[in-house]
Order: sequence, then structure tokens, then C-alpha cells
Amino acid sequence: MKICLIVFSLVFLEISPIDVGDNFMSVELVDGKLDGSTASMKLNNTVEYVVHYPESNTHNPYRIRVWTKDANPLYPILVVVNQESQVLSWEVPLTLSIGKNAAFYFRNTSRTLCHNAMKKINSLSKQTLIKYQETYNFTQQFLVTLTTQSDETIDVNIEAIEEVNFHVKENVNYSMTVTTSESRYVYYKFDESTEAVLIEMTSPDDVCLAVSVQDSYCPVFDLNEDIKYEGKYQSMTRKAAMTVSKNEFEDGFFLVFVARPSNVECKKELMEEIESGQTNGFDEYPTRVSTVSFKIRRTLNTSDYIEPILIILGITFGFFGFAIILVYFFFKWGSVKEVVKLEDQEEQIHDAAQKRNTVEINSLLEAPTLNVKMVSQYPVKTKKRSFNYLWHVVSVSIFYGIPVVQLVSTYQRMVNKTGDMDLCYYNFYCAHPLFGFSDFNHIFSNIGYILLGILYIFVVLHRHNTVPERPEVGIPVHYGIYYAMGVSLIIEGLLSACYHICPSQSNYQFDTSFMYVMAVLCSIKLYQNRHSDVNATAYATFTVLGVIIFVAMIGILHGYFFIWLAFFLGYIVLCIYLSFKIYFLGYILEGFKRVEGQIHERGINKHALTPNKKVRFILLVLANFINFAILMMGMCLYSVGATDFGTFLLLILMGNAILHTIFYVSMKLIHKEKLCIEATVYGMLSLMVWTASAMYFFDKSTLWMVTPAESRNWNQECMFLNFFDKHDIWHLFSAPALYFTFMLLLCLDDDLVQTPQENIPVF
Repeated sequence: MKICLIVFSLVFLEISPIDVGDNFMSVELVDGKLDGSTASMKLNNTVEYVVHYPESNTHNPYRIRVWTKDANPLYPILVVVNQESQVLSWEVPLTLSIGKNAAFYFRNTSRTLCHNAMKKINSLSKQTLIKYQETYNFTQQFLVTLTTQSDETIDVNIEAIEEVNFHVKENVNYSMTVTTSESRYVYYKFDESTEAVLIEMTSPDDVCLAVSVQDSYCPVFDLNEDIKYEGKYQSMTRKAAMTVSKNEFEDGFFLVFVARPSNVECKKELMEEIESGQTNGFDEYPTRVSTVSFKIRRTLNTSDYIEPILIILGITFGFFGFAIILVYFFFKWGSVKEVVKLEDQEEQIHDAAQKRNTVEINSLLEAPTLNVKMVSQYPVKTKKRSFNYLWHVVSVSIFYGIPVVQLVSTYQRMVNKTGDMDLCYYNFYCAHPLFGFSDFNHIFSNIGYILLGILYIFVVLHRHNTVPERPEVGIPVHYGIYYAMGVSLIIEGLLSACYHICPSQSNYQFDTSFMYVMAVLCSIKLYQNRHSDVNATAYATFTVLGVIIFVAMIGILHGYFFIWLAFFLGYIVLCIYLSFKIYFLGYILEGFKRVEGQIHERGINKHALTPNKKVRFILLVLANFINFAILMMGMCLYSVGATDFGTFLLLILMGNAILHTIFYVSMKLIHKEKLCIEATVYGMLSLMVWTASAMYFFDKSTLWMVTPAESRNWNQECMFLNFFDKHDIWHLFSAPALYFTFMLLLCLDDDLVQTPQENIPVF
């Protein structure tokens, strides 16, 4: 055998010293033992030690441990392990760098040898390996060479330890100690009936670990510098999980644990310090010890996905039936039943003018109270304007969605190709891969948005074709915004699915952009009900939305305090501008001219400065106060790290939509308008479902504001059908909640369908 020849040559070398310049290096042969006993020796540049270990027939590999207190980093000890078909080497002390300016030395080192019979072990089934492990020939033999160029004599110790728990089994709790200079790994082989397993890992300490799953062939990449070069890997501190399928590692896999030399890659604060150059220097770092526990358990096979998928589809289509029955019931016996029975009485109306003249504007500004007829003089024009919202949503969806799909597809390919599981912030405890996606369940759970968005569009289309539009009666209905809301709900589902292909800080805006759109459209629709002619145009609305999404992107990627401050000031200016816009019914310049004229005529006195529309003025002041309070609350939450910019911006927009809805309903009741049965039912249903979904929205299972390792500490088990987690349930609940909310807006003024417009107040 090769080992015998090597030993023979070393014996010969012991007789013939090697000439190394002025010194002669002698070779000392030491017989090592495999019982874990320690061999001690004194080493310098005049002697080389070769530790020869006897042949072993165990199917477990051995770990070689070398340590010293005296080694000089300038003249380290070189450890070389020779096996039958491979060579393993490292230095003592082990020097590990952090960034460009920092490094640490570790004088206790150990490496696990890759078993010489690993190919034979891979070829055996798991049952055969367990049954015949004592009788199979798993021969392994190795020798260790120790050299140094140091003039000073160094005391060095070496031992060989059998890794008795190297072959791990399912549903068994294992625990091992890992240090930065003493990595560990184990081997798992799939059963014939197992398609995929979930590795659950925990640690009681905050030491940053790198966890890798590698193919079961030698060599094993188990150093801090090379662990990223094979298989797939992720970082962890206290909690982590990985799903491994048999298709990826047919012959089994190595599970490798490496402790990082520092917590830089796992702690956001330390990472920022390194990036700013605050940490530097070389020093010892002897306390990088972590105890990690893990368990490998069988997870869902591909066939197991069918049941939860069919159940969700069944629930969704069951909801379809319930929603259609509600629509049919309300059309048959609801507030619009009498109007539906009428023949189509729509008249062809042609607008007399494209815009109001000065006399009309002044009459609107001077009137202390308004009715719907006064602000609904151009129905044809405003009807056409309402459909601009639909075409804007469709256009924005196409041009916004194409690069989104391209980007997240690239991210998924990078994850699959590089194995870097830190690129995406999955809930690894409940992430089921399928069709090349790492987290299929979070993609699929968005199906509700898409299907219910389609349902809502058909409901609006049915109403559009069934309920006749009659001039000068009821609230002017502009269906373009309703269609736009339905399309937005569909696009939200698609973009949320895209985001969950690889959730991270860089693409979080994909998940929220059309939530912004829906929140703004709800507010626009409520305002349009009573301000038909003076409502914001689609061009202005989507320009503002574009600015909002841009600001959200900046805030998400660079959530610095001065960006929050700039947004704070900008939002105050926007609130004041919109307040003037609403108070003066869109005619800000004319409104100020009127106030200026009153002051010029009567001077600066109480009468000149008293608002003409007192109720409207008081409500606007109250709305601004609430918005400023929300801003202050957001600044406080940000200062303690309780929120991120994107979520805060979403809460502002949704909060305003909710406040506008509450205000609208309250004003209807104050003006003695009835809430029709449709609005009451849809309002109660939306409130119930929103309450249920909110509990799951705020219970986070990931957090992209921190490092991937810190995010994994938030990971949670699946809680529904062993397939969906709490965020999936948020998707499944929020879709019907949005549908009921849109239906509430669609039916909110059905009690006025036969009321003359001059009797409908504006508020």
C-alpha cells in the first residue's frame, strides 16, 4: 500500500538527515494511537515529526486535533495529513482575517478527515450501511507531518479522535461544540422513501456560525474561507433551518458547521462598524466557542403538496360561491332592486363646457354648503376621466412588472447556482421548495389576491351593465376607479408573489407598491363620490404615487435619520397643500384671490379670516392633526428600531384610507343618510376579516432590516396544514378583507340611488 511505502521512506529519512542550509533537519517517526490519547513533542526548524496512525476499519472518520501555546504567527507550525487519496493541511496558529484591517489567531485547531471509503459508503443504501457497518471493509490509514521554521522550540500536542456520531439519523437530537479553528461536520444519507428533509438548528449563544450542506464526496470545504465554494450555505446565531431534497444530494450530504472569527457577518451593528473602518488590528480571539444542536426530520414530499393546495383552492372557490350569492341577494332584494327593474333610462348628455367659468367658481367658493349637483356639472367628462385610472393602472402594471419579474428570477437563479441562502430572507422553518422556487408556499398563498381581484372586476362589470345610470339622481358612479381597484388587487398578488421568490431589503417595495396604489385609490374614490367634477386626475394621482414609491425605495435602502426628517417636512408640506386643495375645491389660486379681496375690502378682521365652510375647515384641521400625530409616532418607532420606512409609509396611506372611510360613514349618519344593508354587511365582514388578518401581519417570521442570521431568529414553524405559516395566513385573510372593503365602497351610497342630487350634501 502507498502508506507502507511512505512509512518506509520516512524510516530511511530518519537515518539520513535533510540539509536545510546551515541546519540539518532530522525526521522523527512517532507511533500515534487511535484511542484519543495525546502525543506531545518539541518542534523547531531542526526536526520534523511524522505521526503514523495504524489502520482502522471503522466507518466513522477521525478528527485530528493539534494545539500549542507557544507557536509564533510569523513561523507557524505546518500540519500536513497524508491519506491514501488526498492531502489535508493547515497552520497553527490559524490566522483568520476579518475584512481588510483585522485578523485573529487561534492556537487550538482540529480538522475532520474525509473517510477514505466515502465512495463505498455513498454506494450503500442506508439500511445496508447500518446493518453491516461492523463487517464491511471501511479501511482508512493516515499519517500527520509537523514542521516549522521557528528557531525556538515549541511544545505541540496532537491527538486523533473518532467521530462516533458522524452518521446521523432522522428525528434524533444531536449536539456538538464548534470553534472558529475547530470546524465539525456530519453525514446524512436519505432513506429510499424520503424525498426531502428539514434540518433544524439552534444554539444558546450568539456566536456567528456558517452552516453548509455539501455533496458527500471528498474534499470537504470546512474552513471559514472556503465554505462558500460548495453546496449551499447560510449564516446563523441562535436559530436556523435548511430544507434539503434528495434530488440535490442523491447520495446524501455533509452538514458542516464553522464558527466565524467574529460576529461581523451576523450582527448589523458590527457590519456597519467594519464598513466604516472602525475595527482594525490583529489580536487573539480565544472565546469563539459555540454549542449547536440540530435535528434532521422528514419534511413534505412533492405528493404531500397536493392536499394543502387543493384545500386552499377549495376554500377560495367556496368563498367565490358565498360572494356571488351575496351579490345576487343584494341585487334581487337590496337597495338597488327597484333601479335594476327599470328600463335603461340613461340619457345622452353633452357637457356644455370643458371647464367652469369664473362666476361658477366664485359661487362654489362662496357657498357655505354644497350639494352633489353643484359639483357634478360635467358627467361625460368626469366619466371619461375615471377610466383614465384603469388605463394608468394597466400601463403602470406592465412597465413596473416586467423588470420585477426579471430581477427576482435572477435572484432565484443566483440562489440556486451559488447556494448562498443569505441572499433571501425566507422563513426557513416553513419554506417548501417546488418548481425551482425555494419558498413555493409563500408564492402560492397570494392566489387569493388574483382570484378575488378577477371576481371583483366581474362584479363591477355586472353592476355596470345591470344598474342603469340616471342623470341628476344618486351619486355619480364612475366605474373606471372600481375597475382600477380590481386590477390593482390582481397586480398586488402577482408582485407579492414575485417578492416572495426572494424576499430582501432590495425588493421589499415590490410587495408594497400596489398596496400604496390601492390605499390611494380608496381615498380618491371616497372623495370622488361627492366631488365629481373637482376630483384629482389620474395623471396627478399616479405622479404622486410615483414620487411616493421612489421615496419608499430611498427610505428602504437608506433609512437614515435625515431621510426620515426630509420625508417628515415634505409630508407636512403635502398635507397643507392638499388641505387647501380640498377646502377650495381644487381652485387654490381663485380661493386665495377671494380671501385677498375680502381682506382688501374689509381689512384684517375676524369676519375676513373666518372660514366660509366652517365644518370643512374644522375637519381638515382635525385630519392634519391626526396625520402629524402619525408622523411623530413613526419617528418614535423608527428611533427604537420598531419599524422600517416602507411599512411606516404603508401604514400612513392605509391609515388615511381608513380614517377617510370612518369620516365618510360618520358624515352620512350625521346628515341622516341611511347605511344600506349591503354596506352594513360588507363593512362588518371587512372589519372582522381585517381584525383577524392584522394579528398575523404584525407577528413577523422574518425581518429584512437586520442581517440574514438575525432574521432567522424570527423564523417560525408552519401552523396551517403543515404547509403555511402566519405570513401565508395574512395573505389568505387580507385578500378577502380587501375584496369586502372594495365591495363596501361599491355599495356605500346605494341608499341614495333614487335621491335627487340637489338633496345630497357634499362633505
